[in-house]
Amino acid sequence: MSSETGFSTLSYPALRSVAGETRDDSARIAGHAAGYAAGLREAEERVAARIAELEAETAASIAHGRARIDLAVAVLDSAAAALDARTVPVLEAAGGALAEGALQIAEAVIGSEFADGAVAARSALHRALDSVDVGLVRTVRLNPTDLATLGPEVLAATGVTFTPDPTLARGDAVTEFPDGYLDARIGTAVARVKTAIEEARS
Repeated sequence: MSSETGFSTLSYPALRSVAGETRDDSARIAGHAAGYAAGLREAEERVAARIAELEAETAASIAHGRARIDLAVAVLDSAAAALDARTVPVLEAAGGALAEGALQIAEAVIGSEFADGAVAARSALHRALDSVDVGLVRTVRLNPTDLATLGPEVLAATGVTFTPDPTLARGDAVTEFPDGYLDARIGTAVARVKTAIEEARS
């Protein structure tokens, strides 16, 4: 019988730190949430920047188009003033001819501006919502091609509902309210001017 003592290696089980795992899980969740929130903020900033860019482009195009149209309206006003100031038949005839010529010029300028589909669409949108309370607007009817030209971002930024109306020409618009509507069609505006000229000459 041997008197030597034998030794063996003892193995101790590894104990998991529940608190440490909980902290790791919390850190991962917090990191994921922070990354998601940062991504949302970046997306919102990009959308806001794009909307601002589109609004600036729209404002510039409308300003250019309105300057041309304002010039035509100024010519019409001048013609109407000449018509009102007539004192003799010769001047009356000259005033009538001037008014007719001014109207033809105005129609030509408007037609030239609206040959550009983007300008026509933006002008229609501007006239439909200019000086109106958008909270009272039930819907704005526009030509389907104009709606497509404006795009969903520009339309959404207005805060109103739009309805495609194929009976409207490019550049025309009708704003509907619960108790009436605003006729923003170009043809209607020209007809009003013609009526005013005819009444002034009679």
